[in-house]
Amino acid sequence: MPAGGVADEGKARTQILEQTIHLFAAAGFAGVSMRTVAEHVGVTPAALYHHFADKEQLYLDTVKYAFRAKTAAARKIVAAAGDPFASLEAFLLWFAQTLAREGNFRKLLQWVLLDADPERTRQLVQETFSELFAAIQQLANSFKSRYDPHLLSISIISLVAFHYQTQDARKLLPGNRASHDKPATVARHVADLLRHGLGAPA
Repeated sequence: MPAGGVADEGKARTQILEQTIHLFAAAGFAGVSMRTVAEHVGVTPAALYHHFADKEQLYLDTVKYAFRAKTAAARKIVAAAGDPFASLEAFLLWFAQTLAREGNFRKLLQWVLLDADPERTRQLVQETFSELFAAIQQLANSFKSRYDPHLLSISIISLVAFHYQTQDARKLLPGNRASHDKPATVARHVADLLRHGLGAPA
């Protein structure tokens, strides 16, 4: 196949992945069919199967595509040399801004975390999340606190993710204010919460 053909195939595949993100974000793996994707993207089912062997591969590749750039950006922030608290605060702000700004990414993350298929979860964790988690765990280790680094890493991620994943219901709870949705407010709150806890004597 000519070099241009390979490039064109890669471009077509990327375009499919870009358009598929919001479908899986809206309905999850079970709620999307290959026929639905083909109709949405504007290709025949045969053309879609030319690029992806089945829905499983399409879903896994879509999640990887959606997370690739974000994972690289987050790892760069977390791995920055210097004050670990500064790295933590920078990561929290980036994560809050990303979740607040990108609804499809936020919803896709929630579907992935709730996926009941063990093999699919294993692939997603190993091929999409493990490097980022390892970087956060390395940051957690640098605090040399009394807290388990694995549990601390889970808490760092969860304190921000859960805030935005529950925002529709949270707005109905007593004491909610519009400022609670601002990424800077959320990041500062979580950073202060962790700083006081991590700063406590072992």
